[in-house]
Formats: sequence, C-alpha cells, structure tokens
Amino acid sequence: MGYPPSISAGDCSTRRAIRLLVVDDQQEHFEQLVQVAEMYHPDFSIECRLVSDPSKAIEIASNWQASVVLLDLHVISSALQLVREISALGTSVIATSSTRLPEMAERLTEYGGVGYLTKSDNPDEVESLLNLVASVAHPAPMSH
Repeated sequence: MGYPPSISAGDCSTRRAIRLLVVDDQQEHFEQLVQVAEMYHPDFSIECRLVSDPSKAIEIASNWQASVVLLDLHVISSALQLVREISALGTSVIATSSTRLPEMAERLTEYGGVGYLTKSDNPDEVESLLNLVASVAHPAPMSH
C-alpha cells in the first residue's frame, strides 16, 4: 500500500523578498526593470523604488533597508564615492552605464561595488540583471 507524500511546513517556502533601489534619471529604464521584476519567479520577488536625486539615495537605502542599489554612474559626478557610502551600509551596489567603461569593473570593486553592467533594453538582458540582483542581495531584516 502506498502512502501519499507528506508535506511539511518547511516544504512550502516563501519566495525571498528583495528590495531594489534604482538611482537613475531615466524613467524608461526603470519602468522596464519593474515590468520584468513583476513577472513571477519561483525563488524571489523584487520590489523596486526609483530615486533620481543621488543625495537622497543613502537616506532611502538606509531607511527602506534596500537589499541592492542599482546605480547609474552618469547620474552623479562622484558616483564612486556614493558606491562606497552605500556599500558601507551593508547594501550591495551594482553600477550601470549606457556605454561600457572597461576599467570600471575593477574600480568599482575597490569602492565596494559588487557588479558593473552596461544598460540594455533587451528583455533577456534585463532578466539577467535581475538574476544578478537576486544573487548579490543581502537578506532583508527579519522583524519579530
């Protein structure tokens, strides 16, 4: 006689919630990120926020407890300093730019960044970006 498989509460895990703060002045790119992020993924869900004023990025990253910050390097002249300040909060920072800057990946690592990508409108590449975001996201704090 066979027995039906037992399902314990541990088998019904919830998707990992990721908070992505985007520091960018291009609304279109953010909207495309949100569209792809809203698609169902079995392992994670991504909540996105946009800030176009870099001076507010640290405040929002800290208060909202962002898991990852996606920073467009062209938004601010002192982008590397902003990477350093946000990563000091314990938040992963991925930098993007419209054009590939070959030396930037190494420089970002020196400032605490965890990745560097060229922006793309290709949905497959946006999905890859979100998978990278999920892979480097710090766990959201638990509240009891």
